[in-house]
Amino acid sequence: MKKKNKSITNPDELNKNLQYSSPITWIILTSVVLLLLGFFIWSCIYKIKEKLTGTANITAGQVTLVVEEKSLNKLAVGQKVYIAGLEGEILSFNDNQPVVSSFTLDDGSYEYYIVIKEMRPVDFLLGK
Repeated sequence: MKKKNKSITNPDELNKNLQYSSPITWIILTSVVLLLLGFFIWSCIYKIKEKLTGTANITAGQVTLVVEEKSLNKLAVGQKVYIAGLEGEILSFNDNQPVVSSFTLDDGSYEYYIVIKEMRPVDFLLGK
């Protein structure tokens, strides 16, 4: 059975038919919008880094990176190399092994990483 719409004949009846949203609805809606906005801002600022890691041997200031054969094609001249919190770069290649700038570290073995690729999460949405 259909309900008939009642017509309003006097202005006092306007208040009877108005519905309002409770404050909890607005709080939930605001929280969801702020969460989505925060995620979007984070995805524009944060960068996901693809790293190549391994062991660097340092002898008399000369750096030798131990790089697997399959990973050599990911390296290029000018890429940054990070060893023990210090930054260097790949200067050239000698016999398929990268030649790295000198580091002022004691002789020994250190962990290194090279950032191969950086991407922001928002780039996935934009298709870049």
